[in-house]
Amino acid sequence: MLKKLNHSYATDQRSTDPLRRRLLQSVSAGMMGVGLAEMLTLEAVANSEVRQSGRAKRVLVVYEEGGISQMDTWDPKPEAPFDHRTPFKSIATNVPGINFSSLMPMTAQQADKLSVIRSMTSARVAGHKEGCQEFFKGYRFDSTFDFPDIGSVVTDQIGTDCRQLPGYIFCPGINMPNHVTSTGFLPASRAPWKLGTKNLGENLADPTWEVKSLQLNPKLSSERFQQRRELLSQLDRSAVAKTESAETLQAYHENAIDLLTSPRVQASLNLSTESDKTRDRYGRDHRGCCYLLGRKLIEAGVRFVSVTVIQPPEHVNRPGYGQPKGVFLNWDHHEGIYQNGPCGGPQGNGNQERFGLPHPVMMPSLDRSFSALIEDMHARGLLEETLVCFITEMGRTPRVNKWGGRDHWGRAMSVALAGAGVPGGQVIGATNKEGGDVTDRLYTPYDYAETIYRKLGIDTAARLRRPDGLPIEFTDGGHPISEVF
Repeated sequence: MLKKLNHSYATDQRSTDPLRRRLLQSVSAGMMGVGLAEMLTLEAVANSEVRQSGRAKRVLVVYEEGGISQMDTWDPKPEAPFDHRTPFKSIATNVPGINFSSLMPMTAQQADKLSVIRSMTSARVAGHKEGCQEFFKGYRFDSTFDFPDIGSVVTDQIGTDCRQLPGYIFCPGINMPNHVTSTGFLPASRAPWKLGTKNLGENLADPTWEVKSLQLNPKLSSERFQQRRELLSQLDRSAVAKTESAETLQAYHENAIDLLTSPRVQASLNLSTESDKTRDRYGRDHRGCCYLLGRKLIEAGVRFVSVTVIQPPEHVNRPGYGQPKGVFLNWDHHEGIYQNGPCGGPQGNGNQERFGLPHPVMMPSLDRSFSALIEDMHARGLLEETLVCFITEMGRTPRVNKWGGRDHWGRAMSVALAGAGVPGGQVIGATNKEGGDVTDRLYTPYDYAETIYRKLGIDTAARLRRPDGLPIEFTDGGHPISEVF
């Protein structure tokens, strides 16, 4: 039966009454926006035969854009040369012998649940797009073909436990991931559903924020909506609608319609259902709301969630990117990485002054929200079957530049994993005293991707197949990170 259901969408269309098909497409597009209904229809019939037993059922990726300084987070370097050393001390965690930066005091108390990989590398070209692409795909950024996102591959292989929601969701989806995401040779239905609509400036902390694609078309009243559903119901009782392919299409369009009205779906996207204590623990700013929404989607059964965060300018009461004295709150601190104020550098003078909002200004928000996420998921039992990945696209240079910043650096960086059987309280790999080069157990984004697939029980030896039948490896020569199994 699964093999029969895994035919292409085009095959389903050819065997379904054309009039009914056009009506379904019209209804879906009018209510939900073009593409979401098709996404749900196709993704819900993903092949699940290749799945083997694994510790993870779901994956939550926290991607902090810009390239976070490894020595100001997971890999403090108190012995670095004085003129290049971070001014923030190394502090003990709740695991003897493991230290984090003093900028992460709350996360330090969750170290017993984390495996920190200090020996990760990034793309050979230390660029935002290149690094992000390799971590989102597990393939070299300059590959000769377009490989799908890891989340797209996962949902294609094993579907999702929540049929009312897409299996791959961006929360909310912003900037760099929007530029690199693709489904490659997989159907368009495997693309992530982006909860946000803006490339920059999305603010989940705004009380009026909502998932725009779940709002009814303004021209479609609730009465007309119900009339369309009744008309579809009548068509579904016709003889042509009793074919196997038509019934399959009918079922998944109903799921798409249910997405608009399901209490479970609405609750998973509504932060007001959380207690004040939980909201305060995560933080009521944009980052806290993003992290909390990611947990809610995982709890609803979504297979693969990527939390992507750039704080909006109003977080610091400043103008936005490109405006006079404007700010862009990601982690790309080429100037004034430790200085809270204008730096006089070329990029700051170009109205891009994330550089006047240094790591120590931004880190308390991250420390609070990430520690809350790990603590909360552990308390709810979600860590047992959820692999949580904390990533950024690159590290920062071990030397401070003339503008008081740290530039792009791909030769050494840190990431952290938790949950789904990942041993807590361990550090994997090492870098030299400046934090600039790996000295032990070098790992790559391809190994990271392979680890995700293996944790989910996906048999990567089986190979993916392009439409022309050509076998493709799941990763660009990656090997699972053995220490987390």
